[in-house]
Amino acid sequence: MKIVYAGLNYPNYNPQSGLSFEHNNFYESLRKLPQAEVIYFPYERILELGREKGNEELLNLIKKEKPDLFFAFMFTDELSPEVLDEIKKYTKSVAWFSDDHWRFDNYSRYYAPHFSWVITTYSKAVDRYKKAGINNVIHSQWAVNTDIYRPITESVKKEIDISFVGVWSRPRQNIISALKNKGINVECYGSGWPNGRISSDKMVEIFSSSKINLALNPAPGFFNKNSLGRLLFRRSMDKIIPDFNFWNNFRSWINRGIPQIKARHFEIPACGGFLITSMADNLSDYYKIGEEIVVYKNTNELIEKIKYYLKNDQNRKKITEAGYLRTIKDHTYQKRFTEIFKKITDAD
Repeated sequence: MKIVYAGLNYPNYNPQSGLSFEHNNFYESLRKLPQAEVIYFPYERILELGREKGNEELLNLIKKEKPDLFFAFMFTDELSPEVLDEIKKYTKSVAWFSDDHWRFDNYSRYYAPHFSWVITTYSKAVDRYKKAGINNVIHSQWAVNTDIYRPITESVKKEIDISFVGVWSRPRQNIISALKNKGINVECYGSGWPNGRISSDKMVEIFSSSKINLALNPAPGFFNKNSLGRLLFRRSMDKIIPDFNFWNNFRSWINRGIPQIKARHFEIPACGGFLITSMADNLSDYYKIGEEIVVYKNTNELIEKIKYYLKNDQNRKKITEAGYLRTIKDHTYQKRFTEIFKKITDAD
């Protein structure tokens, strides 16, 4: 199977941040599928050539290589709708939309008609697409590349009691502060925290060596500068530009509060880490709550569960092992892609 894959090579076009999430997880997993040949077309090429010439180069690549599939991990407006329509004349095309719980109204539904198939991680988005007349929609989910996310055997001592890895935000800070007030200290890593950003290798080490890993997914603040800015501005490749589609932007802004499943929900168990998180979308379809991962309803319950599982090693280890086994059995990207491609093939 020959695939032309398009996505970001670096996060937000910043090489200093290392390779992007989609490079490490999507590109690397696709190219390791049995009998797959993957040709990489990074969005950085479009930025280098300009949108028109970059899209023309992509179209010429499709014409030359005649792939079985064009797979795009969507980011902003890198891909021209006109060129996407042309690509469909030469091969099937698939778009992975990662934030449909809040980007459907002002992004996904406008690009989706220009692809043969659409992948969404938001369970309720399938019906929304169909109401918009877009029927070739597959509900899939984040997963893990087990070459990256794996237990670190040297760290089985569990030297860290509680950790959190993720970008700082005020709602997350509020949770961390509430825990600290109850005598619970959390080692926090990521942009905005005192420990700062860490490498992928260090993150895997932390997941493996923590007794408890938190996945904090509170609703973002609506009235901070970045959030309010989305009402009148949008990202266009590596720039922020005016966007006066206020009504669509307003609906997008409101829906940012919907809790969504994150890749972190799969990455932590894959590293042999014990996970406590809040409920998100249809998370219980992927893990048995209380048996493979632990979920809290509010901060008070989070405090209670942290204290309980710090004291009860055997229960914690039992859940950790079950979560790990479930993840490597059901939640790898190779399994996700195999299922997606089968659905596409069976629909022919």
